[in-house]
Amino acid sequence: MSTTHSPADPARPVRLPHRSRQGIVLGMDGAQLVFLAAAAVVLLIGVNRFGPPGLLYSAPVYLPLGIAALVTVHGLSAPRIAGLWLSKQLRHVSGATVHRYRPEEAHLDGTLNLPGTRASVQLWDINGMASVYHPHERTVSITAELEVQGFLMKDAPERLDLAQQWSPVLAALTQRPGIKRVTLQERTTRTTIRRARDHYEQASRKRLVDPESPAAKNYSGVLDNSEQFAVGHRNYLTLTLDLVTLGAQLKALGGGKQAIQALSAVEAGNLTEAMRSAKITVRRWLGTREVAELARTTFDPESIPMIRNRTADSTGVDPVAIGPMYLEEPRGRNGLVLTDSAAHTTMWIHEWPRSDAPVGFLAPLVFARHPVTNEAVDHILSIVAAPVPVGRALRQIREEKKVWRGNERLRAKRGTQGSIVDESDWLALEQREQELVAGHGEFSYGAYLTVSAHDEQTLQQAIAGARNALSVAGMEAQVLYFQQAEALLVNALPLGLGMK
Repeated sequence: MSTTHSPADPARPVRLPHRSRQGIVLGMDGAQLVFLAAAAVVLLIGVNRFGPPGLLYSAPVYLPLGIAALVTVHGLSAPRIAGLWLSKQLRHVSGATVHRYRPEEAHLDGTLNLPGTRASVQLWDINGMASVYHPHERTVSITAELEVQGFLMKDAPERLDLAQQWSPVLAALTQRPGIKRVTLQERTTRTTIRRARDHYEQASRKRLVDPESPAAKNYSGVLDNSEQFAVGHRNYLTLTLDLVTLGAQLKALGGGKQAIQALSAVEAGNLTEAMRSAKITVRRWLGTREVAELARTTFDPESIPMIRNRTADSTGVDPVAIGPMYLEEPRGRNGLVLTDSAAHTTMWIHEWPRSDAPVGFLAPLVFARHPVTNEAVDHILSIVAAPVPVGRALRQIREEKKVWRGNERLRAKRGTQGSIVDESDWLALEQREQELVAGHGEFSYGAYLTVSAHDEQTLQQAIAGARNALSVAGMEAQVLYFQQAEALLVNALPLGLGMK
């Protein structure tokens, strides 16, 4: 990050590095280059075979390929969109776009009620803390609920101090092998006012309030009416460990499941201490029932009041009920996915503030509202960050600089000049290199926003409210067309996953 104000200014803004637009060559990705190469080959064959008339004969082939290589649809190149569309059609044909769970059917032992390969995910309990083992990726994840103590409500100096304390914790993760991903997640969902009800009941008994009195009935009515407007903001951090990289440590711990569990417990303790030094409190490390609750309440929001009102040993959800009873990607509606009692749309945040942004600039999104009903927008915001070792990060910057210089030479040969966008890409590379030399950490990150609602009409209103909040924060999101089920699972399950 770079700053434009003096370090003594507590409200100083920071500038976030933007995504490069250089591509592989002149801003084009691999799929576009393949289509252009195919068009050139077809044109060359046509001219060699038929001479000048070959330009006309082969036009029905090379023109569509060339045009498709230069056209963008929904912010993506046409070849990539075509590949995603074809993939979804194949999944429709094979029935993979609908998931219906039948409890009475026989199920493979050790699997969960989750679509696809995630059914093989295993939840292990370590003294009340869950470690989520993903056998296909060979990773294990642990999730903590963080106590942020009203971060967005604090004054600018306090927010800046907390951000500065948190930065070294993240930077340290890039210097430790075996940390595959760090996922920061903010969930805004409906909740209950059980604590308010319990307090009222205790106070009523203590003060001998007559429950049949007009005042008591009126207050009970107020509680009942306020239930529908109760909103909870919860923050989580998921640490995902690469078991292949940590193979030597696992072997030293004895290997197998017990070694993985022991390593998870050690990393949880280390992270708790690191965050405590950064003035961030770990409210709790989630157990298996709490992990299942995160997924279940996403797929079935109607169950939230019932689940959140549970107490003692019955809190959370049994892992058997972690997944949806019903999940479908509707044919012809490529921007949403339907589950038990909700419709969801997941977007990729591809544009961050271009101008200087203050610490806490995400506040408009966290408190986003429906533009019609003014209710809070139910959403899950995930930032999935993969630590990049300093050496590899510097090599990536050198490679990107080579691409930038190559594009400049090509533009010079064509007699065209670079734009301000190209110049900003170079300045961003210079800034990243300076920060790495100064001791900052490097992360490869992506951010995903899932918006949920009871039905499709309400969902569109919620998306409009989320987009309004994104624009206020200087951000822009793009719907992940043809990938909605996959994207929803990335946000719903605390596995530290990202989109491929």
